[in-house]
Amino acid sequence: MTTHDLIARGASAQALSRAVSTGAMIRLRPGFYVDAAARELSRDDRHLLMVLAADRCLVAPVFTHWSAALVLGLPSWGLPLRQVSVSRNGHAQRSRNTRLTRHDVSPVEADEIVTVGGLQVTSPDRTVVDIGRACGRDTSVAVADAAVYGELATAESLHVALDRAAGRSGLKKARVAMTLMDGRSESVAETLSRLTFSDHCLPTPVIQEDIIDTHGNRVARVDFFWREHGVIGECDGFGKYFDGHDLREVRRRLAREKDRDAELVALGYRVIHWRWADLERPWLLAERIRRVLLAAAA
Repeated sequence: MTTHDLIARGASAQALSRAVSTGAMIRLRPGFYVDAAARELSRDDRHLLMVLAADRCLVAPVFTHWSAALVLGLPSWGLPLRQVSVSRNGHAQRSRNTRLTRHDVSPVEADEIVTVGGLQVTSPDRTVVDIGRACGRDTSVAVADAAVYGELATAESLHVALDRAAGRSGLKKARVAMTLMDGRSESVAETLSRLTFSDHCLPTPVIQEDIIDTHGNRVARVDFFWREHGVIGECDGFGKYFDGHDLREVRRRLAREKDRDAELVALGYRVIHWRWADLERPWLLAERIRRVLLAAAA
């Protein structure tokens, strides 16, 4: 809702100010408001509200970086969502950032702009490269993995986008992130797991491998498989068990997972599971996996 909308409905400027101060309404940016219920939205959705307000406020903006990533449906893990990122046309050497808006000074060509839901955003390739230039390695790799896995980009198209970004700041960092990309990773957690293996010099596993029994039937598709050790690694997110499911369905899924593990063990494999909390202490996770691999090798 805009100030104009609300005043047309009979609200006064004083009433708006009072509603914001009491928490009954939230001011997204000067002149743009939402109901207090927006506080219950996820971090991603609150940023998208800010994007919608900026789209109404600014003149034909092109959203870039993390704002474009969210509109495109890419993961937000590690992205700085406090500011909306938009393109500033031209070749100005200094941006004019505000508390709410980051103005990117890198020029955007016409073929690097796509429209999603009525919003103009940088293309997936350009968005991934921009995040690689501006954000940390792990976040950049996770976004690149998701873009390729979701078929929004390919390894080849991302390398073309890197070449087009020649001369821009942070390009070396983006190139490093692209070398670590693997579009077979199905989640941020799987991406971070791969980076943990690499950072701590663990053997490289096969990703998304089908495990076949002695009769040629597929038993499971596993996240990571150290074939020479006979070790299977599974990165578990509670979402696959709990999100949107009643208690009976949760129990059924947990039981099915337990039965699957039992069948894999019966085939002679060792199975190790880890969760998001383990990824927050990667050195401990790496040591756990190393112990299992050494025991299997022995």
